[in-house]
Amino acid sequence: MSKLVDLQTAIVNRLAAIDPTVPSLVPANGAIRWITEDVGDLANIITRATAKLGIVGIVMTPGGGKLFKTGEPGIAFQCPIEIQIQENVVINRGTSGTQIAALALVEFVMKRLNFFSPTNQRITRITLDETPYLLVSEYPILTYNVRFNAPLTIV
Repeated sequence: MSKLVDLQTAIVNRLAAIDPTVPSLVPANGAIRWITEDVGDLANIITRATAKLGIVGIVMTPGGGKLFKTGEPGIAFQCPIEIQIQENVVINRGTSGTQIAALALVEFVMKRLNFFSPTNQRITRITLDETPYLLVSEYPILTYNVRFNAPLTIV
């Protein structure tokens, strides 16, 4: 399997895990869906999630990381990770939505993932980017990107 896909999967598992030190936000309805960009028909899944509950989180590796070294035993670099949160505010904050605001979810993601290590080793800890989050769009879907860097070696 791909190291990038493994990293995305580990992040989704961390966001969905039970952790009393950084408790999950409690939705009024349903559950927040965390997906990776490697799910197939991504656009359709996002459209259905924002139409039903009003909010979705997507784990992405947009590229452009800083290279540490190449050659034996592999390619080591700082892999940029973005967690995109898309909220259809009308649905999400209505009676059928989770009623968890996108900005509250941004804060949760920052707390839950900062210093998380997918391999339980200090050397692979994920850290917040210099610009921790960005407002990407406020209309028609409120969209934030939460930004991290993850040390990664591809062998």
